[in-house]
Amino acid sequence: MYHRVLHIALFGVDAEAEAAIRSVPCPERFSLDLCPHAEFDADAFTASDLAVIDLQGLESSNATFPPRKSSSKIVLRIPAEDINRLGRGIYEMVDDVWLTPMPPSLVAFRFEKLLELEKALAELALSKQYLDTAIDSIPELVWFKDARGSHLKVNEAFCQTVEKTKEQIEDRGHYFIWDITPEEYSQGEYVCLESEEETMSARKTCLFDEQIKTSHGMRQFKTYKSPLFDYDGSVMGTVGIAHDVTDLGNIETELEIFINSMPYAIVVLDTEGTVINVNDHAEEYFDVKREAVIGGDFDEWRRLVLGNAVVDANDFTDSSFFTADIGGTRKTFEINQRMIVDVFGNETGQLRIYRDVTKERELEERVLKSANTDYLTGLYNRRYLYEQLAKASSSMITLAYLDLDDFKGINDAFGHQMGDRILVETSRILVERFPDDIVVRMGGDEFIVAILDGRPVDSVEVQALSCLESIRTQFAADDLLCRTTGSIGIATDLGEGLSIDELIRRSDEALYQAKRAGKSQCCTWSQD
Repeated sequence: MYHRVLHIALFGVDAEAEAAIRSVPCPERFSLDLCPHAEFDADAFTASDLAVIDLQGLESSNATFPPRKSSSKIVLRIPAEDINRLGRGIYEMVDDVWLTPMPPSLVAFRFEKLLELEKALAELALSKQYLDTAIDSIPELVWFKDARGSHLKVNEAFCQTVEKTKEQIEDRGHYFIWDITPEEYSQGEYVCLESEEETMSARKTCLFDEQIKTSHGMRQFKTYKSPLFDYDGSVMGTVGIAHDVTDLGNIETELEIFINSMPYAIVVLDTEGTVINVNDHAEEYFDVKREAVIGGDFDEWRRLVLGNAVVDANDFTDSSFFTADIGGTRKTFEINQRMIVDVFGNETGQLRIYRDVTKERELEERVLKSANTDYLTGLYNRRYLYEQLAKASSSMITLAYLDLDDFKGINDAFGHQMGDRILVETSRILVERFPDDIVVRMGGDEFIVAILDGRPVDSVEVQALSCLESIRTQFAADDLLCRTTGSIGIATDLGEGLSIDELIRRSDEALYQAKRAGKSQCCTWSQD
């Protein structure tokens, strides 16, 4: 859909670091234009999207940079011993600082993270363009408001109706936008105050018939309003879609205009479950023409479109999710069901809205996995451990704290690549020996196994000793790994209500008791 060329300038960067940077794969839909410079070049700096500046590699530099593009980023490479010599001002000018000496693998890692950030920003800009294009293509009024009633975003149809620009509308309230007096606004008449509050309180999409007082007189709108939820689940505002029905003479015309302006697949049923209308997006979405389904039973449409993924029309009240193969692709849908009522409040039909949330679900799963796992080993991380221990309902919690013996010496002698190999193999052994428990990498060469099923401590000790033997045997069999061993400390909360940190402290104390006892051993914490 898009392609971006990322201009990268390297100033004074040594050959080893440059090679590490060049080794990083280019993100999808990106091209990298990487230009090394032995000296600082102001023009190259200004034209770059990302500048990596090695102060030590330049013959002279006062760390003063000319004006740059607002979207560009600066990485400063400096020796670790010089970190405290730079003033606060330089940190405000740069986006990242790399301390040298830095292993090539870490240079590549940090550079890859910068590319991932650029990719995320590009995707964010594309999503914003999608949203702006989608709502501006809708002939109905679309707006987003915060909980106080200030307009955060509106579409072109909204601007045309109120005869103001987006810049004039956004961050402003109702009375300014619709040209009514503050006194009329404070009285709450014809200003949508009650419907906004009702929508936020109901925490679901609501339908309203609203009269709005404008500078050109009264107008009648049919409005759909939905709550906007913050990350913590609280309601932070509303989104609304309004169709001006002042001049419409019948509900059928109104509904036709509305459903065809929606960016989702919509199916309209009567009270008997007969399909009376589908919108243009439903035809495109499911590749079924309206002529083939209108007048037919909804169950037949469902089987024609969804195959075996049959969701009963009455198995939910507000919304539901299901997964089905559509056009040979596995997709997840959100279905929203709304009853259609006449002017007397009688149910006259049903509106079903289908929204593809496949990408949203995949992104949620990736974000959740990234937040809860260690990137190297794939084990759970400290954050996940604390969450699970805080939620644990067992009256007996046991922690087994593992630390590899003399691991720093292995890193120093054989390098971090070998160290990473040992960590990954150790992780595999831990998962193998504790298949039903939570295995966590705390950091470095430290691991914790959380046992939440009330298992006796002596049973945990047997598993721990078996794990140590597997580590000793595995690494002794490989000449490159130089006979790596590990030590384990065990601590148990026997319903004492210990804090998480105290339980970890006790297991850590038991671990160091095992270290002092000669390493490659397992010790259990005791108050004695």
